[in-house]
Amino acid sequence: MIIYIAAVVFIATACQHKPVMAHADFKHMPSQGWQRTLPLCFMPEYDDSTGRYELLLAVRHDNTYPYRNLSLVVDIIAADSTIHRQAVDVTMADEYGNWTGGGFGTLYQKQVTLSRDIAPAAAHSVVVWQAMEGCDTLQGLVDMGITAVRR
Repeated sequence: MIIYIAAVVFIATACQHKPVMAHADFKHMPSQGWQRTLPLCFMPEYDDSTGRYELLLAVRHDNTYPYRNLSLVVDIIAADSTIHRQAVDVTMADEYGNWTGGGFGTLYQKQVTLSRDIAPAAAHSVVVWQAMEGCDTLQGLVDMGITAVRR
């Protein structure tokens, strides 16, 4: 009887709907730094045009990143060319200077949600601008990426 109950519980949990990663695209940052006037452009790909997705932004940095936060402007451009612009402030370190993202060694990754429930047509492309006050060229970032996870 216990084996039967355990098998039913195992099968029931295995059949639950789980998020599926549809697309992840990372851009390597220039070694001379990320200039304010040069945006990063992403074109997410989706495995289901009728599905709903969570859109995430991931930032990879090393110990040379000189700030506690990262200010960005993100344009999510729909298939009909409408633009949804949002300011995104990523907390990179706590008040004591400890990196808040995951990682090991000198490489860390911090991830933030751009949209929790978006259709592929509403996020045809994503453009990310560096918006750090008084900083024309930002050092210490290694990669930046967009991930679309099917809900």
